Amino acid sequence: MRPLSQRPVWSKCKNCSMILVMSLKSHRSAGWEIRPHSREDRAGIARVYRDCVNEYPWHLSRQDGSESLEYALCYTSCIVAEEAQAGIVGFMIFNSETGFVSHICVHPHWRFCGIGSGLLDVGKVLSTRPLQQQIDLRNRLGRAACAAMGWSELPPEGENSGWQIRLISP
Repeated sequence: MRPLSQRPVWSKCKNCSMILVMSLKSHRSAGWEIRPHSREDRAGIARVYRDCVNEYPWHLSRQDGSESLEYALCYTSCIVAEEAQAGIVGFMIFNSETGFVSHICVHPHWRFCGIGSGLLDVGKVLSTRPLQQQIDLRNRLGRAACAAMGWSELPPEGENSGWQIRLISP
């Protein structure tokens, strides 16, 4: 198998010139694959986002975040993890030029299947810089997952420094 950085993301069909989306990474035994998102994925992305945010009661008092999610989908890169029967089971929205990850969510029923680390691995290849993200201090699972993957804490910065920590990928 060719290294991820050498695999094509897009391919043209020889018969009809249609552009085909290629898988960026897959996990055969779990049945998911990671690929660039398409407009048709937006409802699945919104469903995964809602299901993830509902796990964190501190988010329930705020707006649902759908406007910021739509904005991020329009102006930054997004990759999705999809399973044939379940549909979209995870996604990551990031700026490929700065490496900043604004959203990374894996549906609660699909956690511990390698999807989060797979999304981050693909993001590292597609980004020109190390990935960075901000995580809420109360998000123990997200912080533990990043620590297990070797992410480091950065000094606090900006107005969110009281309730979020900044992390950078190895």
